[in-house]
Amino acid sequence: MGEIYVSRIAKLREEKNLTQRQIAEALGLDVSTVRNWEKSRDGVKMFVRVAKLCELLNCEPKDLYEAVEPEEDAEL
Repeated sequence: MGEIYVSRIAKLREEKNLTQRQIAEALGLDVSTVRNWEKSRDGVKMFVRVAKLCELLNCEPKDLYEAVEPEEDAEL
């Protein structure tokens, strides 16, 4: 049988004594987004895909992105 992924965000958040609202405000998100992450409604599929991509590329998630300075005239 395949693996089942569940969100650990609520547990980690509670260990840091943070509220969903504090997390949402720190990330510039709506509280409902954090709530959905904690209930595994959003994000788990993306996590699984990133994990599989990292396995294929033999890298860590942090290796997939890098910070770059935007060009002054570039649109984001």
